Amino acid sequence: MNSRLSKSHRKAIEEGKLVESINALDIGTFAAQLCDTTAVSEAEKKFKEKTGKCLELSLLSADALKRDCKDALEACFDLVEESSADDYKASEIKWSSAKKRKEMLLPDMKYLVVHQRSGSEYRTAPGTSICAFVSFMITYEDGYEVIYVYEIHLERHLRGQGVGTVLMQMVESVGRNAWVEKCMLTVFKANQKALKWYKHCGYQIDDFSPGPRVLRNGTIKEPTYLILSKSLKAVLEPQSCAAAQRAS
Repeated sequence: MNSRLSKSHRKAIEEGKLVESINALDIGTFAAQLCDTTAVSEAEKKFKEKTGKCLELSLLSADALKRDCKDALEACFDLVEESSADDYKASEIKWSSAKKRKEMLLPDMKYLVVHQRSGSEYRTAPGTSICAFVSFMITYEDGYEVIYVYEIHLERHLRGQGVGTVLMQMVESVGRNAWVEKCMLTVFKANQKALKWYKHCGYQIDDFSPGPRVLRNGTIKEPTYLILSKSLKAVLEPQSCAAAQRAS
C-alpha cells in the first residue's frame, strides 16, 4: 500500500471506512493530507503560464462557504447558473435554484476555487473575484469509493486555456492520495463540447450510466445525461501497485 498514507488512513482502508474517515477530517487536515501546498503552488504556476494572469487557488469546505465566504458561494452559484441552467431546464432533472444551492452546501462537499490576486497582497480571501471552481466529494457510488465531481465552471475568458484541465488534475490527485477507486462525474449529452473534453481527459462512460427506458406505451426514452468515470488506481506507480497487491 502507498507509503505516503498515514496509519489512520491505512486503518480506514483496511476497515472499509475510507469515505467516513476522510469526511470526518477538518478542512485543514484534509488539505494537508490530500492536497498539499506544493500541488497548489504548481497549479498556480500553471495558471500563470497558461493565462498570463496571477490566479490563486483555495480549498474550501461547504461549511466555510456558508459561514465565512457567502460572496464566494454566490459567485460559484452564478457560474453554475450561467453555464448550466439551460441544460438542466432541457433535461428530466430540471433547474431549481433552491435545490442547486442545497446541493452545493452538502456537508462533505469541497471546493477548489480560482480567484484573481488583488493588488500585491498574496493570499486574498476568495469572494466575488472568483473566476473558476470545481466542487467535489469523497463518497460511495454504486458500492465504490470514489471522488465525485459535482461542478466545474470557468468564466468565459478563461475557457480553452487549460485552467479546467489543471483543476481536474488537482481533483484526481486528491482522489489518488485518498486511495479511492475512480473519479466520476455527470455530463449532459447536449453539452457536446464538455463531453468531448472529458473524453480527451481520459473519462469514459461508466458501467452505471443510465441506459434508455421503455415507457408503458412502448416509447423508448433516452436519458439526457451520462455518467463518466476514470480509474485512479490504474495510474499508480508500479511499486505502489505491487505494494497494494501485497497488502491485499
